[in-house]
Amino acid sequence: MDAAIPSSLRHMRPYALDGALLLFDRETGWNALIDGPETAHLRRAAPRVLQFALSHRCNLACSFCSRDADAKALWTGSSAFDFLSEMARAGTMEVAFGGGEPLVFKGFADLVRRLHDETPLGVSFTTNGTLLSAPLLRSLEGKIGQVRLSIYEESDWRAQVRLLRDTGARFGINYLVTPARVERLQDVLLELVELGASDLLLLSYNGADPALHLSDAQLAIVDRDLAAIWRALSTRAELKLDVCWGGRLPSLPRAMSPEEGCGAGRDHLVIHSDKTLSPCSFHHLTYPFETAEDVLRLWEMQRTPMRAATAAPGCAREPDYGLTRARRRLPILEAR
Repeated sequence: MDAAIPSSLRHMRPYALDGALLLFDRETGWNALIDGPETAHLRRAAPRVLQFALSHRCNLACSFCSRDADAKALWTGSSAFDFLSEMARAGTMEVAFGGGEPLVFKGFADLVRRLHDETPLGVSFTTNGTLLSAPLLRSLEGKIGQVRLSIYEESDWRAQVRLLRDTGARFGINYLVTPARVERLQDVLLELVELGASDLLLLSYNGADPALHLSDAQLAIVDRDLAAIWRALSTRAELKLDVCWGGRLPSLPRAMSPEEGCGAGRDHLVIHSDKTLSPCSFHHLTYPFETAEDVLRLWEMQRTPMRAATAAPGCAREPDYGLTRARRRLPILEAR
């Protein structure tokens, strides 16, 4: 494997893909791909990323959240560290803490620092921002690859963005595009850039509430407005779409073709607070486990079924994104 890596890139951690080699620098977030005859024999040995819910707890109660609020919380800081250390040794590159809200987990900052200092894992976390503080961010300086801030109208997100900017944290924005947000989408994105955000990820809704799915007319507006703002912000910020949009925004470029899929169950797994795993945050399939060895065995055995579309409406793997089926299955919700 080393022979395939240019000397200028050998400080980066290698991860074998199926027939290619990915290099990752956790300090900068940079990736490099080597794909040629010298890497054709390589095969994945572990999921590249774990999306990890330490706890089901959250200090907000958003109606669109995908978490299971009734799930048991079985992780401690020590058990999470031991598990993630084993996954890192198996080849996993990154852990992305989500939730529940990771900042309500006792000892979260200590766990992050220990993972950075004692494992090769890249560590990031997604937060609603309400518990962010300058002392916390200073204590994690140099230990976190990125903080992803989810924007909620109910919280003071402008102050949260300024805090991240002023403390020098590497951060990005997660923004769920709902029908209520369509009209002001351009204005909000422009304001975020003016506040100092340069990484903007737009999420589509996956879930059973038809009122949160965009209509065809709303999708056309989003497609038009995002194409315009993507051109306007091209030198100031990265505008990204989550893979669940599929082909619904045809005026915007795609990083992956539909045939490549989203990587759920293969590239990444979701680890829940009750020690179960799923292919993605919205998936109906869950598998209980106890050890990292269990996770690797399930990942290898179940990669094909875990690539199946989720039953949650909105999945790009489904015809019509599962929305036609959802309308048939949820007549009471639709009639509200």
